Amino acid sequence: MSLIVRQVLAAAASTVEGVDVAQRFRQATKPGSGMVRFGGWTRSTNGFGGVNTWQVWIVLPQDLAAAESWLDDHVDELVEVLSREMVVATVTPQQWALDTGTVPIVVIEGTREQE
Repeated sequence: MSLIVRQVLAAAASTVEGVDVAQRFRQATKPGSGMVRFGGWTRSTNGFGGVNTWQVWIVLPQDLAAAESWLDDHVDELVEVLSREMVVATVTPQQWALDTGTVPIVVIEGTREQE
């Protein structure tokens, strides 16, 4: 798994106003903060190379109505900038379980050729 891919995805997402994505895990709860996560690897059927799945997790406002508004305001631009670096497959609102409770997040998942 390439640190360069993490850097590229974090930098792309962070170009969106109000978004600050780290290359690796960080336990942040501020809306707009996030991280790049490795989602898995699928080996090619011919045994050469494969496809990596990457996720960009971004914290949403705690209030669910505000979280939906945040998504309305930012998701199209996030998908656009991340699509330059990976094939975006899904955008999924979720709850992130922390030891202090749950935090609403959005997970943007996509794939790119294994580096």
